[in-house]
Amino acid sequence: MVSSEWSKKLVRFFEEMLGFYRKFLALEQEKYTVLISGKPEDLKKLDGYMKREQAFALKARGFESDRQKMLTEAQAPQGTLRELIAQIDPASKADMQKLYQELSDVIAEVQSTNKKCARITKIKIDSVSHVLSNIENHPELRKIYGDQLKDAEKSKTVFSEKV
Repeated sequence: MVSSEWSKKLVRFFEEMLGFYRKFLALEQEKYTVLISGKPEDLKKLDGYMKREQAFALKARGFESDRQKMLTEAQAPQGTLRELIAQIDPASKADMQKLYQELSDVIAEVQSTNKKCARITKIKIDSVSHVLSNIENHPELRKIYGDQLKDAEKSKTVFSEKV
């Protein structure tokens, strides 16, 4: 069993983690809103969201590393948060159970929103690829859009790397 002191430290740690994932969820929801809007001027915003999302992903890895260190120091078995609840001081169990449920819900929502963003991005990229393919395969359209198509090909790598 984890001592009372370590149980309180673990509760504070998971509260901090919950706050972090709530901020991550807010970022994912903002990104989703921008993706749905489809406004060309929002592309810079989207780039900013992608950079912030990468920073959040790195911080999430750091949380996992910190969690493992804390469990080792507390002499608690390494495992899931659900398994940890049974090992902590009874006075902290209710708080930890509540944190477990909230954290699970928020992380599930982050994952769901991220999948929606990925799906919308794929649809938009497929749509652009289809239009470009049509232009390339139709000489009459190529005459009209030829110069614009060459400019689009130059910037193609930048767009695909960021999205």
